[in-house]
Amino acid sequence: MQSDRAMPGPAGLSAVFVESWAAMLADAPGEPPVRLGACAADADIPAGLRRRLGPLARMGVACGLGIAPEGDADIVFCSRYGDLSLAHQLLAALVATEPMSPAGFSMSVHNAVPGVLDLARKARIGHTAIAAGAQTFSAGLAEAWLRLGERPHLRLVLVFADLPLPDIYRQFADEDAGGAAFALRLSAEPGEARAVSITRSAAGDASPAALENPPAELLVRRLVDSLCSDAPALSWRSQGSLWRLGKSSDEAA
Repeated sequence: MQSDRAMPGPAGLSAVFVESWAAMLADAPGEPPVRLGACAADADIPAGLRRRLGPLARMGVACGLGIAPEGDADIVFCSRYGDLSLAHQLLAALVATEPMSPAGFSMSVHNAVPGVLDLARKARIGHTAIAAGAQTFSAGLAEAWLRLGERPHLRLVLVFADLPLPDIYRQFADEDAGGAAFALRLSAEPGEARAVSITRSAAGDASPAALENPPAELLVRRLVDSLCSDAPALSWRSQGSLWRLGKSSDEAA
């Protein structure tokens, strides 16, 4: 459920800091996705797990594994649609009275990606899976913010993954931004190597250049563009807050 009401923030948390990031962008059908940041290679995913992964899960796991190869960070996973192509295949098999693939069913659930990522990292910390329509990424960021505020000693990995809707559902798409997976390793503690931070303020605060409730797929691509630049800066309003990605030195000033 989406809400424009401002969320009460934990006392003392003025920013979260980006320790590392990874992204995979799929722009052209049939072409391999572009890997950016600290994205892991397919070979880094254990073979027994890799064989189970479809395109969406492979992208999400590669991004998450690249920035958190060890099980020392909790996971917040967000996806607007999940693996809807796989879910549609299972529904078509059901309608045709054909047997459904058990492996396909296990990978079609919404939290399949963080589950596989935990297995690959040999982690037993746990994870949270979020879907919130067009504001899915910002809702995941809000969850990460609140959890770091309550337990600032933790590290947290925020993973987003979505692919374009299958043709049968394309009428429900806001826009076709292509497929994308994106992961941020976040900390509540500043450090010399953490040059980028995310801040949150009241949605009504002045920022004429802020994006207004951008769809998750578009927002993720804009965030990746900003992180690839020498001077990352991006503001957007969503989930009752004004968010800003920028240099940590700007926040300190």
